[in-house]
Formats: sequence, structure tokens, C-alpha cells
Amino acid sequence: MKFKKFVKVISVIAALVALAAAAYVAIKKLTAKKEPEYFDDNDFFECDNDIEIVDVAAEDAKAEEEAPKAEPKKTAPKKKAAKKKADAE
Repeated sequence: MKFKKFVKVISVIAALVALAAAAYVAIKKLTAKKEPEYFDDNDFFECDNDIEIVDVAAEDAKAEEEAPKAEPKKTAPKKKAAKKKADAE
């Protein structure tokens, strides 16, 4: 009987120590000073810095000139006038 009680006491102590260690690690991780991580752009891609300058205003003017203009609406001839002409003939 004493051995079982001894094992239970040891288990409780081990559980408390594990709980305290978990709390310590969590607090350390949450309160750690955040340091920025710097990267060198050349490590990720090569950049020749050759920038092509495109004149957008000239392209917009050409696009406006080439755009089809709205056609005026054609109205159907009046039926009464056409009917009178047919009757007169």
C-alpha cells in the first residue's frame, strides 16, 4: 500500500513540475523582445535596375482616336406616310 501511495505522490510532483515548465516557456515566448529580421533583396532575385519608361499619354490618345464613334439611331419610316403613298399609286 505504501508503494502505491509513493508512486502517486511522485506522479503529482512530476505533473506540477511539468506544468510549471510549460508556464515558464509560454511566458518567455510571449514576452520575448521582437527583433526585426532583415533580408538582402539580392538573395531572392536579380535586379538589373533597367527600368523601361513608357509614355502612357500617347497610347491613350491613339486608343481614343481608334475607338468607334457612336452611330446615330435610325428611325423607321412612318407607316402612315408609306401607306398613303401606296394608296395614291
